[in-house]
Amino acid sequence: MLISKTLVPALAALLLAAPAAYADATQSERIEAKTGAEEPVFEGSIIGTYQGASDSRINDEASLRPELFVTLPVPGVGGELHVHIEGTTTPRVDGVTSFLGNSNANVGTATNGAGHGRLQISELFYEFELGSVGLSAGLIDTSAFIDTSAFANDERTQFMNGSLVHNTTIEFPDYTLGLVLTTQGEGALPGFTFLAASTSGLGDNPSHSYPDLFDVRSTGKGLFGAVEAGWGLAGLGEEGALRLGVWTNTADHAYVDLRPGTTSNHGVYGVLEGTAAGNGWSLRAGAADEDASTAEWYLGAAVQRQITDEVLIGLGVTETGVNEDLGAGFSDTTEAEIYVKYDVLPYLNLTPSVQWVRNPGFDDTGAVVDKDSWVYGLRVAFAM
Repeated sequence: MLISKTLVPALAALLLAAPAAYADATQSERIEAKTGAEEPVFEGSIIGTYQGASDSRINDEASLRPELFVTLPVPGVGGELHVHIEGTTTPRVDGVTSFLGNSNANVGTATNGAGHGRLQISELFYEFELGSVGLSAGLIDTSAFIDTSAFANDERTQFMNGSLVHNTTIEFPDYTLGLVLTTQGEGALPGFTFLAASTSGLGDNPSHSYPDLFDVRSTGKGLFGAVEAGWGLAGLGEEGALRLGVWTNTADHAYVDLRPGTTSNHGVYGVLEGTAAGNGWSLRAGAADEDASTAEWYLGAAVQRQITDEVLIGLGVTETGVNEDLGAGFSDTTEAEIYVKYDVLPYLNLTPSVQWVRNPGFDDTGAVVDKDSWVYGLRVAFAM
């Protein structure tokens, strides 16, 4: 499609022009410094959600997601050990997320091979920073290091719809073994993130088991790699930033047009964000290999505004372009969400949300789910 063929040069133009036009004297740090802690840090949360849909064929769905984040200083060596323990309830097989897969990124993040919810160690990695260079290695969430946004990145506190959390053309592995190297930039020189990980994450194997997680050499598995360049852009406000990246997923992929053999997947992406008139805004774009990906291109926009000290409102919309090789019955998917987050107490917030999805899963026939579907939800978050 024309948009997918013009997206790469457009991102390249941003890469060349934006740093010269807006670059800070010193780029904001890619990751906040976390070394030097003398005591362990414990942070916990429980996220509860309830959603219903306008299509009568879809049943309401409730979910619960308890989490614990532990940061442990490593005496003598330096750096920190990060542990993320997570649980989710079992997704409802005839519920909202079964029919509208992106509608709630809090659902099904920790499941076993049978699709039942469980408690698991989702992340366990060592992080060390030396000057302007950071290193993270172990069991990681790859999406926490690239394609990030200050205003559309966290399904626990911002948008619930997964297409507004991350670019839908990037084929992220699930929690997986990986290594991340970050550098800081200065002036027009960007900071970089280099990421190398296994495509065989916890949720990517049929068993969802740790033995399969460590079995990275089995047939069909491969490497997920990404390089991202990032600039802090003072001209776009306090959170002004531009991030451009390329990625690859070398696991065996069937061709979308069903020709014999296998191929790999790869793509490009960009994030541009900033603040203006009291609003935070974020723009995303991306494209993936038309031979391997059913999602060929992606565009997204989000805006966030703090109304009062207790009330935050967010509005976002995304468009994901379908691969034309899928043929008749498939069209581009549009997803939009508006939410209002209300801090009832410092540790408790309520977030009602309304979503609209056109052509869910690229299906434009309406045979399985309405072509135009509405999702109404409430998120309750308790943080400790």
